[in-house]
Order: sequence, then structure tokens, then C-alpha cells
Amino acid sequence: MKSIYKSIMCVVAGLSMLSSCESFDSINTNPNGVTPETVDPQYILAPILIKGSMCVETYHRIHNNYYDLQAQYFSNEKYDTNINRCLNDYTEDYYMNTTYFWGWIAGLNEIIRITKDDPSRLNLKSIARIYRVYLYTICTDLLGDVPYFKAADGSGEAAPYDHQKDIYYDMVKELSEASAAIGTPGAGTVEGKFDLIFKGDLSRWKAFANSMHLRLAMRMTEADPQKAEAETKAAVSADGGFITTDVTIPRGDGLTPATWQMDWGWYYSGVGYMYGGRLAMSKSMEKILTNLGGIEFPMKDYYDPDHIPEYVDPRGPIYFNVTNEINGAMENYRGRWEGIPAGYTKAVALEEPNAQKNHARLGAFFIRKDQDPDTKDATIYRDHPQTLMYVNEVSFLLAEAAWRGWITGSAKDFYERGIRESMSVVNIEQDKVDSYLQSTMKNGYGVSVKFDDVDNNRNTQLDKIITQKYIGGFPYNGFEAWNDYRRLGIPTLDPFAMPAEGSVQEKGAMDWKGSLRRVIYPTGETIKNAENYKEAAARYEFGDNTKSRMWWDARKTIKE
Repeated sequence: MKSIYKSIMCVVAGLSMLSSCESFDSINTNPNGVTPETVDPQYILAPILIKGSMCVETYHRIHNNYYDLQAQYFSNEKYDTNINRCLNDYTEDYYMNTTYFWGWIAGLNEIIRITKDDPSRLNLKSIARIYRVYLYTICTDLLGDVPYFKAADGSGEAAPYDHQKDIYYDMVKELSEASAAIGTPGAGTVEGKFDLIFKGDLSRWKAFANSMHLRLAMRMTEADPQKAEAETKAAVSADGGFITTDVTIPRGDGLTPATWQMDWGWYYSGVGYMYGGRLAMSKSMEKILTNLGGIEFPMKDYYDPDHIPEYVDPRGPIYFNVTNEINGAMENYRGRWEGIPAGYTKAVALEEPNAQKNHARLGAFFIRKDQDPDTKDATIYRDHPQTLMYVNEVSFLLAEAAWRGWITGSAKDFYERGIRESMSVVNIEQDKVDSYLQSTMKNGYGVSVKFDDVDNNRNTQLDKIITQKYIGGFPYNGFEAWNDYRRLGIPTLDPFAMPAEGSVQEKGAMDWKGSLRRVIYPTGETIKNAENYKEAAARYEFGDNTKSRMWWDARKTIKE
């Protein structure tokens, strides 16, 4: 593991990436060469922003295969290890090496080191601190306790695994301090060409930090409610407010012209996996969307009446298109809008009735520039921007905080604002949205839209808030959806049909068959970082196992 935590610093000089390791003696140093002190650290930032948001290969391995499948945004995959909820060790090792060794965290640490004593670089340092938290959030919420305080710190030593509680406490501190520092007089600028997310707009970085602060505060509700409340209030009162538009990062082949990146590069990942016959709707997603809001299914008389719901959330047929010839559905399976039960083994998933191509799959809205599912020669949407955080998520976080009584404001107003923001992403007409908000029609799990239409059977106001947050985060926010599912048991999802033995707990007072609780550490850790790994694994109830809970996954009663 030592190699993972060596001081790795990647700097861009022109179009090349150079690395500097502290093991070089000064006698071997080219006095005319590139060093961290002679290269503008903005060059380090640019590639980390795009790489940290994951190329297609990493997005597929981590986001699609874990977050999205565990949240049941999509159902099953072509790999038996993922369909059956077993772990792909190569994927784990690949991700951990990418996060630390290939320079995401190490590079950001290097920016912070270089700019530490330079007040004219304070804004750049603050951006590095904010994005480092974004990356660590994904990592710790996947694995649990991870190397944090001493990871990639330049010591050359294998880093210990820090407690997730300590990581969370430090992450909210980092966001608070970095947000407050941005905009300090004389703190310098960040050129737009190096800032692929906000194009040098520092006010938006401040708002992004505050929004993530709110996200992390609410993650702690079940494990540490006092801290959660305090940090929620701190985020709400922070200067700069929250994001007012979705936070996105550009995708497209033009970012990296190398031939191989046409397949595994920086373009939008949905294209490759949709046309690979994947990204099918889960049965749970179908049940969540069916009847919700009481809007008639568009053109329902045109499709197979036995396989199309009469009423549906209007986002549903846009998120997932009705099966057709263009998307590869066999003749007997066209004209349907249905999902597949999650968690089949590969053999069962490949059977004709369960094949992904014979079910509703990711909609043309996200795949084709003309957004028409029935156009054969449509231009594919390789440069569809990737969303890092939806503005509607902030509204739903505020709705939950208000529902808990932690902040002023109406939970209902925040809730309805979040729905409207989500609907606007896919261009739903306002009259439909108005009707939707008043609907008491219940979906397949008994949840309705109208905020005041409540009962205690899975149709509480919290059920509504988290269900709408789940829907509003599609397709990029699967990690937040899975986190909420583990944190609260909401929204209701069907259990996996055929979970791998030992990967999930049986249903009971504190457990379920709904998802993994965490992802295990890669096998390489047991060799390269054995002592620290053993200490970390011993902290968990079930050891380094998918049944063990995150620190924040502390809710004692899971809905049956």
C-alpha cells in the first residue's frame, strides 16, 4: 500500500503530465526542469476536476455498478459479480488506486501544499479543499473508514484508516473554512480555462461548498443528530447561500482526442452503456413512478395496454423509454414500459423475459440530441454534461431539515420547490406540475405526492421528501439515493431477487435484503497495508463485510 500513499504530484506543462517524487536527490534534479514551485498549480487543478468526476470506465465501475445498482436506479448488469451483488475486487483496487495513487487526492494535496503560505493563491487553495471533500465523500460513503488525514501526505508511508465520524467532522469543517475564505481581498483569481466546473466564478464555488455542507450535515441525522442539526444551521447561515442551478461538468470527445478515449474517455457514460444493451429500469423504479402524481401515461393507447400503466409520474417515460426496435427489444417485447427485478444472477438475467433490451431503458432525452426515442438516425449525445449536484437536492435537504424543525421555513414549500426544479430539467409543462402537486394517487409502495396527504403506512411527509429526492436525482445522483436508502430505508425498494449468499442480511429487526450496506476493501489492502487494514476491519460488527454498516447508517428500525 505504500506506493499508493507516496507523494505523487501530477503537473501539466503544455499538454503533458509530469510527476515529481520526493525520493529524487537534488543531484539528479534538472535545474532547468519543471518543479511544483515553477509551474502554476492551476495546471494541476484542471485534470483533477475532470478525472475526479470519473471517466467512462471509472464511472461504470463505481457509479453504475455500485451506487446506481444498489439504489436500483437501474437493474442488473452484464457481470455476474455485480448482478449477484458479489464484489469485483479488481474494481475496488482500481478505484482506490485511482483515488489516491493516480493523483486525485495527491494532486489536490499538492495544490494545498504549494499555496499554503501564499495569500494570493487562497482562492485556488479553497477550491482544492472543496473538491477534495467532494471526492472523499464518494470514497468514504462507498467503503466506510478510509485513509484520510495522512493519505497521500508526502510521507511515503502507508496511511491508517480514519474513523468515518472523524472524517465527516473534518469534511464539514473544511467546507466551512474554504467557503468563508473564498473572496478574501487579495486572494487571487482562478482562470476559467482551468476551472471546468464554474469557469472561475468564485461565488459559485462558495455556494457549492455550502450546499455540500448541507448534504453532509443531513447525512449525520441518525448517527449524530445534535451535530447534524448544528452543521445544518451553519450551512444555512453561511455567506454565499446555496447553488441556484445544477452543478455540471462538461463531457465530450474534444476534451481528450486520443483514439482509445472514444470508448473509455471523458464523454458522457450513458451513451456507451445504453448502446451496450444496459441501463434498464428496475422494477422498484417502475413501482415508484407508476401512478405517482396521477398524470396519464403519454400516448398510452399506442402501446401494449397490458404492459403500460394508465398513470405515471410524467418524468417516468422520459427517464426510461417504452421498448422499441431501435433500443433492441425483441418483437414480442415492444411497446412496453416495465422494469426488471434487481439482483438476478447472470444466467437468469439473460433469459428472454428478463433481458435488459426487452425492458424500459435509459431515455433518449439523455442519449440523443433530438431526444426522440423512435428516430433511427439520431445523433448520439456524447457531450451531455454530467451533473455533480442537482439544485433540487438542496431544496429536498432543506425540506427534510425544516420537517425536523431545525431551520425556519416551510417543509412543504421546500418540497414543492424541489419537485418543480426537478420537473424543469426534463421540460414538464407547468399545468401538469400544478396538477401533480395536488395528487393523492398512490404509487406502487403507497406514497402520494400531495404533502399534506399523509398516513403512517409509508406515506409520511419524510417518505414523500426522500422519494421525490430519489426521483429528482436521476440519473447522476445514485450515490445520494443509495445513501438515503441506507440512512433511512427510504424510498421503499423491492429486495434483491437472488442476492449472493452472505452479501446482505436477512430481513429482521435491524436488517434487510435491500442492498449492500457498504463495499469491502480491495484485497490488495490486506497485503500492502495489512496492519492498518486489520485495525479498520476489526471496527465493524461483521468485519470487512458488505453487511457491516457505515457510521452514519445508524437507524435501528428498517421498514419491512
